[in-house]
Amino acid sequence: MSLLSPENFKSYRDYNLDGKKLLVRIDINLPISREGKVESFYKVRKYIKTIEVLGSSAIVLMSHQGRVGDDNFVSLEQHGEYLYNILGDRFRFVMDVIGEAAIKSIRDLEPGEVILLDNVRLLSEETLKGSPEKLANTIFVSRLSKYFDYYVNDAFGAIHRSHTSLVGFPVVLESMIGPLMEEELGTLDRLISEKDSCAFILGGAKLETKIKVMENILSYNPNAVFLLGGMISTAMHAFYGSIPKKEAQGILNKLDPKLVEVCREIIEKFGDRIYLPVDYRYVRDGVLVEKSISEYREGDEIQDIGAKTVEKYLDIVKDFKNVFINGPMGIIENSLTRWGTDEILKGVAKLNIFKVVGGGHMVSSLEKLGLLERYDYVSTGGGSLLTLLSGELPKPLEMLRR
Repeated sequence: MSLLSPENFKSYRDYNLDGKKLLVRIDINLPISREGKVESFYKVRKYIKTIEVLGSSAIVLMSHQGRVGDDNFVSLEQHGEYLYNILGDRFRFVMDVIGEAAIKSIRDLEPGEVILLDNVRLLSEETLKGSPEKLANTIFVSRLSKYFDYYVNDAFGAIHRSHTSLVGFPVVLESMIGPLMEEELGTLDRLISEKDSCAFILGGAKLETKIKVMENILSYNPNAVFLLGGMISTAMHAFYGSIPKKEAQGILNKLDPKLVEVCREIIEKFGDRIYLPVDYRYVRDGVLVEKSISEYREGDEIQDIGAKTVEKYLDIVKDFKNVFINGPMGIIENSLTRWGTDEILKGVAKLNIFKVVGGGHMVSSLEKLGLLERYDYVSTGGGSLLTLLSGELPKPLEMLRR
């Protein structure tokens, strides 16, 4: 059992919530098209279980959507319409957060009924910086908290942020983790446990974040290995010396020297448990090129992994009990360079092992491939997953420890 075991946190299971009024923070921050339409309601569907488990209570849901100023900063009205289609007349969306309409709806709410408040980031206090005690004194928290018996944090995908709706309410209300948070933490606990072997397939571009995850897991679990893709593999090849020295130096010069030193230390300690692509693909002038890593030259952009790497990675993973995939193997916005990501997802789906995927890009890829049901667990987290796997316990979760 690791620090992330659900047993370490106050849980909805510890309380008699029948007939109580619950403020439930969820994370239904969804992908939005340029036209302002929701592209996937997967994360909303994940909360149906939460609503059913807490169904004998009066439930008020709240979430954020997007960032102020970005195209995905929209009302939760579409989210509400989707929930209404599932839950029917016991559900209502309120186009308000702390105003008269919200307060009246909360006051009138009966056990068995559910309402969803509008985007909490419509309030500037949501992203205010400060201690939990300071954020508990905001108008946001002080106005809403008086109407509730308990606060439930089920927003796994947002747990890495110390925003007001995540850390302010636990100061003034008895608080706990919810059913989805329990599931997510239990899955992570299984993946990093020393007793089980796990292959971590990491892609994407954020080298610093992924390095922290590698350092933590490889130190903690001697039965874990990492298979790298995406832009992080480019940097790691430069450290390993598997690409020509001149080209490698050009890559290293663009990185923070402290990060370079950390990477080299990880390679020295755990190099035999880190696997890198042996070939790569990129598009130049509309033509797809595939090369061996030894042929890398400055100017090449590693946009995808090649066929030999896919074969190698799937051969490694099949011998493990668990696999966790986070981050694309290449640039998935281009059909020519999403091939490696799709092949890894399809290949792993066929294996008879415990399969976990996390991160928005990977979830949408699984949806497009029709493979969601072939994976044992599809996480709602992205940044939160990586934060927890790197060994950090973020403030919103720390506040709920037993």
